[in-house]
Amino acid sequence: MTDKREELKPQSLEEEVEELKKRFGHILQLCIPPKEVLDEIKKDFITAQVSILKIFKTLLDYQIETLEKLASEGDKENKETKKRVKKIKVE
Repeated sequence: MTDKREELKPQSLEEEVEELKKRFGHILQLCIPPKEVLDEIKKDFITAQVSILKIFKTLLDYQIETLEKLASEGDKENKETKKRVKKIKVE
């Protein structure tokens, strides 16, 4: 009887890399949600950003309107004082 000996071959580096890729792929599949869920998350995130920008725009528009009112009131007061000065006659 002849002894059949199996020779142990060291795994090549390429095989090890492929095995690591497979293991890593399985781990990622467990951690990362499906593409549809990711797309929904991205859409919600963009919607939230747009909402925040709209809020800032509204606040800026309000501030601009307030400042324009103050500026126009200041112009009116200046015009009224000039008119008053013109109406007063000094002898």
